[in-house]
Amino acid sequence: MEQKKVVVTNFTDPLCTWCWGLEPVFRKLETHFPSEIEFRYVMGGLVENIEEKWDPTNGIGHADIPRINQQIEAHWKDAERRHGMPVRGTSFTLFSREFPSTYPQNIAYKAAQMVDQKKADRFLRRMREASAAEYLMTSHPDVIDKLAADVCLDLKEFHKYLEDGSAEKAFRDDLKITRVFGVTGFPTCLVSYGDKQVLLRGYNDYDKFVKVIEMASDGKMKPVNKPRYDDEQMLNFIKDHGRLALAELKEAFDFPDAKSADAWVKKMEKEGRVKINPVGESYFIEPVTIPEVVGGHYCDTAAGQCV
Repeated sequence: MEQKKVVVTNFTDPLCTWCWGLEPVFRKLETHFPSEIEFRYVMGGLVENIEEKWDPTNGIGHADIPRINQQIEAHWKDAERRHGMPVRGTSFTLFSREFPSTYPQNIAYKAAQMVDQKKADRFLRRMREASAAEYLMTSHPDVIDKLAADVCLDLKEFHKYLEDGSAEKAFRDDLKITRVFGVTGFPTCLVSYGDKQVLLRGYNDYDKFVKVIEMASDGKMKPVNKPRYDDEQMLNFIKDHGRLALAELKEAFDFPDAKSADAWVKKMEKEGRVKINPVGESYFIEPVTIPEVVGGHYCDTAAGQCV
């Protein structure tokens, strides 16, 4: 009999800062429930039109777009200090009068899903990175194409689904699912095991997810307590994800604090195994790979492409 997996369905938007902050929790779930957890994503459409959005809790809205960009930047920087995921510190220009919505990013993810599910999830992560850590206007078609190319999506197929309306229809279907579950804020996660489901609203830490997973599985699913990983396994984990933030590394491998995780990264950097890409108050860790030379061309396994 096939073993059941825990499925975590994340109702999300590529521009949700607390969805970005949830990434370290997801990395820890991956290492503490190895081969037992699966992540799925439902696009919730955070901002249809930023000029009509009003978020009084975070002081966003009732201003022109340049001012709204400043308000969002302040909110994201405050969130960075709490969740630890990198957020660039200046020149936030995500929205403009021409591009006032996050719907294009949501629709782009649905198009990517139709091409390749695994690459679609990497594309979603890449959109999060580009929005939070690079302050790119990720609703712009040229930026969307670049990010899709970064994860080696077939751009011809990708554009087919964007242009024939099927990706937008799939996004509208996701919005219907979001309403059915009564989701009004992001992140929201539906934790499922077999026919049991528990909805977790808002940002929740690892311990809360563990409690819900154990409850949904009637105690069948329990985390590995402080799993042991050697340097090679940790480096492979980074490579499998393309790059990780320090906060993700710390959570995934149970470092007692950011200082000890940073010490391991600096050791690997000194050995030439990783490189550090500073962003905001933290940094990304990227693997250093030696390309395999093949007949005058080479295959870059980290990038997933041959040139």
